Amino acid sequence: GVIRLRRRGDTWPVGRTVAWLLGTATMLLVTLSGVMTYGMLMLSVHMVQHMVLAMLVPVLLVLGAPITLALRAIPPARRGELGPRERIVSVLNSRLVRVLTHPIVAFAIFVTAAPMVYFSGLFAYAMVNHTGHMLMGLHFLLGGYLFYEVVIGTDPLPRRPGFPIRVVMVLAAAGFHAFFGVALMESARLVAGDYYALLGTEITWLPDTLVDQRTAGGITWGFGEIPALIVLIALVVQWSRSDERESRRRDRKVVDPELDEYNAYLQALARQDEQQKSR
Repeated sequence: GVIRLRRRGDTWPVGRTVAWLLGTATMLLVTLSGVMTYGMLMLSVHMVQHMVLAMLVPVLLVLGAPITLALRAIPPARRGELGPRERIVSVLNSRLVRVLTHPIVAFAIFVTAAPMVYFSGLFAYAMVNHTGHMLMGLHFLLGGYLFYEVVIGTDPLPRRPGFPIRVVMVLAAAGFHAFFGVALMESARLVAGDYYALLGTEITWLPDTLVDQRTAGGITWGFGEIPALIVLIALVVQWSRSDERESRRRDRKVVDPELDEYNAYLQALARQDEQQKSR
C-alpha cells in the first residue's frame, strides 16, 4: 500500500509504517520462536506471550492505521461494481462494527478475555489442542486490537468516544488487568493443573507449578503498565492536536468587524458596476 501511494506521488507517514512493522515483527517473535516453545511448558512464559499479543502488538498495529492505508491505496471500483475498497467501507458502516466499536462493548471484550480463558476449562483445552491454541492467541490479538482501535486509532469508525472517556477506559483496563494478575498470584487453584502435572512427570527441570503460576501473575500485574503508558502518551498527543485543530477551526469562524465592513463595501461596489453595465 505504501509503495502504491508513493508511485502515484502521495505520501504516508514513516512513523505509521515503522509502528506496523514493529507490531508484525513482535507478533512473529512471540509466536514463531522459543517463546512459543517454552510457552507450551511454563505458564509464566505463556503469560509473556499473552501480554505481548493482547497489549503491545495491537497498540503498534493500530498506530499503523492499516484501514486508512487500504482506503487510500485501493482504487475505487467502476460504477455499478463492488470492489475491495467498497467492501471495506460497507463493513465499517455495518451494524456489527457499530456494536463492536461501542466503548462499553470493546472494553468488556478486552478486560474479560483473560479471566474467561484462564479461570475456566478453555485454557487447558487450548494447551492440548493446536487449533484451540491458535484461536486463543487470535482472540487475545483481536480483542486488544479492537480496544486500542477505539482508544487511540485513527482509522474511520462509526463512533469514537471523547478523549476523557478514552483515558478512563485505559486506566480502568489497566486496573482490571492488575486485579487479574493479583488474583492469579494469590490463587491456590492451579490453572490447567493436570496439563502441567503431566509435563512435570516427563520434564524434570520445570519449576514448581504453583510457583510458576505466581510468577505468571506477577508478570500480568506488572506488564500492563508499559502498554498503558504508551497509550496514554499517544492519547495526550492526539488530544493536544485535536485541540489545536479545533482552535484553528474556531478562529476561522471569528468574524472581524472591520473585515466584514470592507467586504460589504466591495460587494456594494460590485453591485454598482453591474447596474452601470446594465444601463
